[in-house]
Amino acid sequence: MTAQLVYKISPSSLSEHLFSVSINVPSSESQSLHFSLPAWIPGSYMIRDFARNIHQISAKDENGAELSIVQTDKQSWEVINERKAVQVDYLVYAFDLSVRGAYLFDEYAFFNGTSTFLEVKEMSNRPISLSITNNQVDQNWRIACSFASVAEHENDEETVYEYLCEDYQELIDHPVLLGQFEQHTFEVGKTKFHLVLSGSTQTDIEKICLDLRPLCEHHMTMFDGFPEEEYWFITLLTEDGFGGLEHRASTALMYPRFHLPMKQDFKDTSYDDWRSADYQRFLSLCSHELFHTWHVKRNKPEVMISPDLSQEAYMEQLWIYEGFTSLYDDLSMARSKLITHERYAQILAENLTRLIRTQGRHSQTVTESSFNAWTKFYKQDAGSHNHIVSYYNKGAIVALLLDITLRDLSAGKYCLDNVMQILWRDYGSKNIGTHDHVIHDICKAHFDIDISAFLDIAIYSTIDLPYSQMLSSIGLKLHYRSRSGLKDLGGTPADKVALSGFGASYQDKDSGVILQSVQDGSPASRAGLQIGDILIAIDKWQVSSTTLQSILDSYASDINTAAENSMVTLTYLRQGRLIHSSMRVEAAILDTVYFSIEDASKFERWIQ
Repeated sequence: MTAQLVYKISPSSLSEHLFSVSINVPSSESQSLHFSLPAWIPGSYMIRDFARNIHQISAKDENGAELSIVQTDKQSWEVINERKAVQVDYLVYAFDLSVRGAYLFDEYAFFNGTSTFLEVKEMSNRPISLSITNNQVDQNWRIACSFASVAEHENDEETVYEYLCEDYQELIDHPVLLGQFEQHTFEVGKTKFHLVLSGSTQTDIEKICLDLRPLCEHHMTMFDGFPEEEYWFITLLTEDGFGGLEHRASTALMYPRFHLPMKQDFKDTSYDDWRSADYQRFLSLCSHELFHTWHVKRNKPEVMISPDLSQEAYMEQLWIYEGFTSLYDDLSMARSKLITHERYAQILAENLTRLIRTQGRHSQTVTESSFNAWTKFYKQDAGSHNHIVSYYNKGAIVALLLDITLRDLSAGKYCLDNVMQILWRDYGSKNIGTHDHVIHDICKAHFDIDISAFLDIAIYSTIDLPYSQMLSSIGLKLHYRSRSGLKDLGGTPADKVALSGFGASYQDKDSGVILQSVQDGSPASRAGLQIGDILIAIDKWQVSSTTLQSILDSYASDINTAAENSMVTLTYLRQGRLIHSSMRVEAAILDTVYFSIEDASKFERWIQ
């Protein structure tokens, strides 16, 4: 029988945010052992350099004698062990409040294995025994994770939880929450689902689970079952954080605590009629990450079957994986009747508005966006919207229009659901990675449809697709308008909209507004304004975030007859210098969309 590696982890200091970790490596034929920590975590495509948080690393042999441990690069160490058993000890600084890292404070401890557990390179495929020590039992700390439990040992001062993993890849694919939390469990078929909310609030966790159930049922019906016996929605409640990261049998979520329904919210309100936009967003997040259980954790590009976590893994298929999932997260809510068809049409319009407002869609294809996720999408700055497009956002729109195209070309016989089921059957369930033209091949081999004409434009060009024409086939009429204000997301008509264009986002700053982004080719850009400028006045009028648009609109009599020949003087500060420039007043661009449902029965048939 192959000897196991033994990993142990426990909170070392809550105030200093330190975990204590030890690894016991059995004797072997290796003269030296190499230890390494991942540089990134699957599902989040950016080099994170988690090893920067490892401190006081040491090694000793089976007799307790100290061994030399030498760092060989930013995330790797070597120990000369001469075939002997070795114990490596180190501390992990855990103060990254995100779904990707590790975080330890007075309320809970949260960690991903990619942030905490060194890999023993010579023994990556060895079985692993994991012990997690809860030394905060007096603070009512408990554990939530998707590891298969082996044993639990308790005494007055601490509890030790023991788990077994097949190998290192499994060890790092189960996030752990150790602390104070609320939990509710429900079953769908033979699968148990657990919703965990960190801390202690008056959140109505049972009613949230009532809404999660039909989402789970929808996904399980599409893929004909669930690949795990249990699944955990591990949710870190924060003041204003947001995020989600998929794992094989769980997801780590982050969400604002007061955006969820509270128990008192339902005293005088019918629950079926009460789902705020903020709460809908949480359900959509849960839907998105759960969908990844099949579509990312099992269906995945070839390069992600055995990824090298020490460096980037380039791929052009993220539009398939994040884009398709971004369509189904909200679509499944409409199918499950958690939102109305009218609300879903609004969400679709908001997503299309995001795309239309992204100047970078004319500069970068969605496959290029996928490939360059590591450097461009995950490292955005204030000017990125001019140069890149989101593979989430555009990928979802492409998925929507791909579905419409398949239905049209097959006279309603095939749709995107069939593509998803084939991906799961032929690739994900068999642990076979997908190639770049997998969608082309599925449509040709299984539907006898050549989808190249559509995809050549949709994913390999920067040409806008005929949204209005294509969406009319599912009963929606597309309307364009200008923005009504800085917080206008689109999706609905507006009584009052901007008459004059500006082309920059901004917020109040001192005696004016500070520019946060400037759109290429806009009036603001042509007037010479830059990110970081503090605009003080337009002509003789001081501006603020609430008055800037009104001042510009005063130069236009209506939306169609803006005073095109009018010039205004801009007064602004740039790094302490006072500057004046002129800007031509132009009509506001129509970059905001909403839908009217022209054929309700057709739209309903498409949704279902």
